[in-house]
Amino acid sequence: MDEFLNSVLRGLATYSVGIFFILALGILIYMRNFLMGLREWQKSVFGLERSLAQRKLVRATTGLTLLILLVIGEFLLATVVVPQMPSVAAEATPTIDPFATLTATLSAAEQGATPVPTATIGQESLISECIEGVTEITSPANGETVSGTVELIGSVNIENFGSYKYEFSTTGAVSWTTIAAGNTLKLDENLGFWYTSSLTPGDYLLQLVPLNNAGEEMVPCIITVEVVPEE
Repeated sequence: MDEFLNSVLRGLATYSVGIFFILALGILIYMRNFLMGLREWQKSVFGLERSLAQRKLVRATTGLTLLILLVIGEFLLATVVVPQMPSVAAEATPTIDPFATLTATLSAAEQGATPVPTATIGQESLISECIEGVTEITSPANGETVSGTVELIGSVNIENFGSYKYEFSTTGAVSWTTIAAGNTLKLDENLGFWYTSSLTPGDYLLQLVPLNNAGEEMVPCIITVEVVPEE
């Protein structure tokens, strides 16, 4: 039940732009009804006419109040509640279903725990290819200082796309830890979040790895960031 509730809350935050648009449209409609009801109430002479106009005003006022409260709630949910929520660890299974979506992020505690290690390699042997609009991390920028909850923005727009994942590692001897995965194309959009509060301050590698629809890893985009204590 908790996972379902978390999924619902994250969905409301993810699609906040569309939700705000729908709520704004509803506010305009109820505002119009309110103004029409107000004019009818001012022009009404007989008691029945005034009663009907008053009912319209009450309905319009109630609708406006409810929609304004929903706007405030959605704003707080998207900007305060969801960014503070721990996420559920998961990885996307590559799929060619164009309607399937999956994005999951590890919690800060899980990122600080010892992961199932990948092969440790030297940093000098890494291959990186960051291509604008294809495979890139636009935020944070290469060499940027980050702390706390970091929103990752970038693009994964390769041919025969299957899924993507993004990972981090300390510099020097490289052993990647998967942060999150997804299976929807991205074009300079939110890839997910990286919780750095439990990490030891210092330089880290951050890589975005696209996978084709056969589950094969393509050349990643790798950047370096510095994690500092959260103020």
